[in-house]
Amino acid sequence: MSKKLLEQITSSMVVLLVTVLTLGTILMFANLIFSWDLFPPFMEKILGFIAISMLLIIIAGTLINIMLNLSRMGFLLEKIIEQRERGSRHD
Repeated sequence: MSKKLLEQITSSMVVLLVTVLTLGTILMFANLIFSWDLFPPFMEKILGFIAISMLLIIIAGTLINIMLNLSRMGFLLEKIIEQRERGSRHD
């Protein structure tokens, strides 16, 4: 699997999970503020576990993206340096 494809997959996953987690967090705060009591206590624990799990996946996906991008930038920088060295030899 190419680094670019892996980066696209992880970044799409992170954006989707951040969106879902944000909406869930807004709903959770609305539930607390307005005392709606939307879910029974056992369900709130399960949803809390899912939210924490999503947060960890978001952090891991973001770190993977950072590492992939640093690797790609290093590779591109190496190519630029090689091209400049070749160009200076011909002058």
